[in-house]
Amino acid sequence: MRDLDYPKAILLNSSVNTSTSEGSIDYWGMFYRYILSKWYVYLLCGSFFTALAYLYYKKQQPVYAITSKLLIRERQPEYGSAEDFLNRSINVSSTSEKPTNEIEILSSFSLMNAVVDELKLGTRYYWKRRFSEHDAYQTFPIEVDSFRLNVIENTSFTIKGVDGDSFVFSQGTFAGTYHYGQLFTNQFGKFRIQKNPKAQLMAGATMHVDFVDPIVVARNYQKNLAIELSDEKNKSSVLILTLRDEVPQRGKDVMTRLVEKFNQLKSRANTEMTLKTLDLIDGRLANIGSELSSAESTVESYKLRNNIISETTTDVDITMKNVSDLTNDQRSIETHMRMLQAVKADLLDTSDQKKLLPINPSLYDGKVADLIQPYNSAIMERERLTMKGLPSNPVVQSNFQKLKSLRSSIIMGLDRMNEELNFKWNKLQDQYDQSNARLRSVPIKERGLSDKVRIQSIKEDLYVYLLQKREETALGLVSNYANAILFEPPYSSLQPVGPGKNKIFLSAAFGGFGLPFLFLFLLEFFRGSVQTEKDIKQIIPEKNILGVINHKKGGKPQLMLSGDQNLIAERFRSLRTSLQFHYREHSKCILITSSTSAEGKTFVAANLATSFALAKKSTIILDFDLRKPSINKYFKGNAEIGLSSFFSGDLSIDQIIQGSSDLSNLHYISGGYYIPNLVEMITENQMVTLFSYLKTKYDIVIVDSSPIGMISDAILLNKYVDKSLFVVRSGYSKKAMMEKARDIFDQNILVNPSIIFNGVKKQNDSYGYNYKQYSQA
Repeated sequence: MRDLDYPKAILLNSSVNTSTSEGSIDYWGMFYRYILSKWYVYLLCGSFFTALAYLYYKKQQPVYAITSKLLIRERQPEYGSAEDFLNRSINVSSTSEKPTNEIEILSSFSLMNAVVDELKLGTRYYWKRRFSEHDAYQTFPIEVDSFRLNVIENTSFTIKGVDGDSFVFSQGTFAGTYHYGQLFTNQFGKFRIQKNPKAQLMAGATMHVDFVDPIVVARNYQKNLAIELSDEKNKSSVLILTLRDEVPQRGKDVMTRLVEKFNQLKSRANTEMTLKTLDLIDGRLANIGSELSSAESTVESYKLRNNIISETTTDVDITMKNVSDLTNDQRSIETHMRMLQAVKADLLDTSDQKKLLPINPSLYDGKVADLIQPYNSAIMERERLTMKGLPSNPVVQSNFQKLKSLRSSIIMGLDRMNEELNFKWNKLQDQYDQSNARLRSVPIKERGLSDKVRIQSIKEDLYVYLLQKREETALGLVSNYANAILFEPPYSSLQPVGPGKNKIFLSAAFGGFGLPFLFLFLLEFFRGSVQTEKDIKQIIPEKNILGVINHKKGGKPQLMLSGDQNLIAERFRSLRTSLQFHYREHSKCILITSSTSAEGKTFVAANLATSFALAKKSTIILDFDLRKPSINKYFKGNAEIGLSSFFSGDLSIDQIIQGSSDLSNLHYISGGYYIPNLVEMITENQMVTLFSYLKTKYDIVIVDSSPIGMISDAILLNKYVDKSLFVVRSGYSKKAMMEKARDIFDQNILVNPSIIFNGVKKQNDSYGYNYKQYSQA
């Protein structure tokens, strides 16, 4: 590019960058920086996660949804009169079932564990096909009739049919040949394997059997079971059961057996409470029968002793009726008290801790009635827990404490009720004594007979009443029907509902794209180096970026000559034009420095000097990095001849100037041989002489100084230079060092400084972000 072309170049560069205002986000730059420039990372990660997702998907078995509908029937109570508390006590099924409670029971682990044990799902049969496994159920050629494992781990075995009578049983390096139906023992345990008559056994077929902990299987089925109300708003009693399983028939059987176990549990609970009521009635019948026989014998003896042939009535019938009414009231209270005493006796009986209490809303007051159902539920829960676990289990101990607390509360309530009933009975007794006093005028024999006949009648009525209720309770036991009806049998979905193919591959897409993006973003965020123009402007907003130099591949020092039509050479031409256009009067001597080494200041100095030389400017470059000279790497000459030779007085200025082999108007002065503490030996007269001579002889003088962030040599050159270029390297210069450079700029230590952004990786014909050429006011 010729000198006369620089206005056009600047205008062109400005027009390109006006589309992105200062401080705005360059989305295309971000896309290139995080995605396009790292396409190979996304390709590798995407291929890896896609392959992983494909293998995972192929390994998974198809999962089907098994659905059915269940009706929860409510048992309606059949009460007699409001005063018939015994009828309520024997109607053990009178409480209506709440569907929400039934859902908890149906989804309980104990029921599912019982189903798994009954169907023998702890033994898993499956085929292996490449990377996947396929479960079999009822159609597997063999069946493990019985087994006892010696080890818990390595419970997967391979069974290979030899012929119709024998097979090879293997696990790891162990292999043994046995016969079907034979009970055999090896290091893994004792087994017996039968042929399944419903399936064909192929010779040489390799079959696989796993012995899985039934508890684990039950937990998995419990997790895959979903139960919900068909219409929760209208309080529907229909439940929708959904179960996910790899084998549809197995899922159907699990759901059917689950409902059967549920009905068995509810039926057993109702039966136990009914039998408890029968035992209570039988006990009362035995006592009342004995008392009735004694009353009848007393009446008979009294008649014989007093020669009474038949009972007569007198004018005191009204009084007798009143006495009879009072007696009936006392009978009702007495019966109530005896029932409460019987319940209390059952509670105090420590020989049997499994007795259930009769449910009777009118037998107890409100506080005691609220404790009966929880007590019975706790009794049943304790029985179930003791069947599954040890008595020392914390859950069993917690249940025992709960029972103890409930028993104590019920006994206290019964005692309080007995006191209240006893108070009522005494009050009736007072009324009875008053009425009975009016009968004292009745002949002694007649009154005595009436008393004994009345007692006999009371016992007889109570005995007949208990016999009637016993029959009703026995009929209720026979008519104990199923609590839940599976009115819509289980059916399987026609197509698999899992595994979720879209979900798996979407996860793979996220892993292949999102994780690399997040990693690259966090890596750049935390590494603390300058990456973009935005980073520089955030730290040093006052200074302009005069030029941008693209990243050069390879670490070998190289000059961008006129024959190189590459982007880096074009950037140096643009930098040269900017210097000539903006600083035409004050760019005779240019200082180039940086915050630390390896930021490319020597690369920028050597190529900028070459660019000026190509523009027909007589140019010389000085290597003033006396402690670590590196200009000689870009030019072929004697590295021992340089500034150290001049400052030590060995050679003159003309003798230390060396020429470039490629350009006749480009010269350089290297650092020369190393002299310790050379900076302290330099005099001001030598510096004035050197720079006066060079400025007179050359159009452009470029000084490659030591890093200003580490050594203060560059500060000593301020009075001899006209312009300072501070080199910042993308991806290398630390933000912490840029903070120190900002202090240097603020203190005006450098003369007329501008920033050169070096090492920017190109993006096609541009770079990661849109970089402006800022003009200096």
